[in-house]
Amino acid sequence: MIALGRETPVLETSCRVCVVGSGAGGAVAAAETAQAGLDTLLLEAGPHHDPATYTQREAEMMARLYADGGQQLTADQSMAILSGHGLGGSTVHNTGLCVPPPEAILEGWEREGCLADGAAALLETAREIMTRVHAVPIPDDEVNRNNAILEQGARKLGLTFVRPHHNRAECCGCGGCILGCAYNSKRDVRFSHLEEGVAAGLRIATGAGVTRIVPRGDGGFLVRGPRLLVRADRVVLAASALRTPVILLRSGLGSRRTVGRSLRLHPFAPVAGVFDEPVESWLGVPQSILITQGAHFLRGEPGGFILMAAPAGPGAVAAFVPGQGPVVTAAMRRYPHLAVAGVLLHDETRGRVRARRDHRPSIRYWPEAGDRGHLVEGIRLLGNLLFAAGARRLLLPFRERTVVTRPAALDDPTRYTLRPYDAILSSVHPQGSVPMGADASTPVDPEGRLRSTPGLFIADASLFPTSIGVPPQITIMALATRIARRLVAELVP
Repeated sequence: MIALGRETPVLETSCRVCVVGSGAGGAVAAAETAQAGLDTLLLEAGPHHDPATYTQREAEMMARLYADGGQQLTADQSMAILSGHGLGGSTVHNTGLCVPPPEAILEGWEREGCLADGAAALLETAREIMTRVHAVPIPDDEVNRNNAILEQGARKLGLTFVRPHHNRAECCGCGGCILGCAYNSKRDVRFSHLEEGVAAGLRIATGAGVTRIVPRGDGGFLVRGPRLLVRADRVVLAASALRTPVILLRSGLGSRRTVGRSLRLHPFAPVAGVFDEPVESWLGVPQSILITQGAHFLRGEPGGFILMAAPAGPGAVAAFVPGQGPVVTAAMRRYPHLAVAGVLLHDETRGRVRARRDHRPSIRYWPEAGDRGHLVEGIRLLGNLLFAAGARRLLLPFRERTVVTRPAALDDPTRYTLRPYDAILSSVHPQGSVPMGADASTPVDPEGRLRSTPGLFIADASLFPTSIGVPPQITIMALATRIARRLVAELVP
């Protein structure tokens, strides 16, 4: 591994395949091409975070593991967007939740001609990925109190729910998953793919930010950055749904009328319930129950949402408790008694990513009326669920009229002010900014190639033609696997 910095200030080299970005898509693509015998170089803008140095302190680990130190915001600063910064990308700091792509979503993509091999083939690859990352159902004794409350409320209201898979083994239940696993219990891409890739000859450079990709006259590329110049026969761009469009736009690749113009963010609206008994929601596996009653997209219908627990460290809870000083102070005094959950929206809204002059993304997004309606539906349902499970009062994600003390108050439509700065929304699943499709107007073809530049492949969540509706890690990895195997078929006789 090469760490660009003082000791190695500049990297100038050549390779058959250059992969930009080491998250769920890039790491998988790089491992696939390296294991097929192709000379592959993986470039990661961030550092390699050694698990031996993880402190489980939010202030330190958020600053280390997340883009912009966890302070990445939309251009109007109305929404926070958390994404990874370092080798392994967001797979290092996610909760370990592994959900295959919904069949109904993939069937819709297939009907639109977005999948080269069809929905069944991608689902089969997703099952392969689930096995490779050791994704297993969460056992009964690892469902913490925060998630047990969701299950209890769902049963009382007759709501459908599932126990999802996680890629963790011998978990001690410390609850620090979003701060990086200090015990190496989570099988993120560093362990599921990059170890085998390196054994097969994969080269990795960290601190290797990319600013431009320049096509050469011979069909190859120059990959440029402040500290690097790479000559490659093929490029796989997997820098995330926020950074991939920026690199394309700064490189003059793809159409400015389509690249970055269909961003989905999976907005998440937090809701907390205050209980008489201690909940200690920061302990244990963070997300082991998913309420799917409102997930219309799972049934082939537009929109909808999943209700799920939220990681609940003290810093995260304090940051997302709505309202002003006294409300936040009172909530944190009851912190051990808070059950913390939220509404994960399958959004239809199309946001936009622009390229700033400093090569950072400028993100514009706020959910449109239809999506706001589904958010309100989800917040009301989650509030009733928490009351059914025994909550004494609720904290809704609004800066005014935050506290609810009785279920009937949830039926007041004037309570739901889903305007920027009045509602607290966040995102951890940016996607869809450089979508694939059969129509020539889409920037990427169904095989993952950028239409205007055949030797350049996209292999991250940018590809999604629509919002996926569930945590996207497995879908990204499955798409990247199939795209990398097509690339290998081109280059290996």
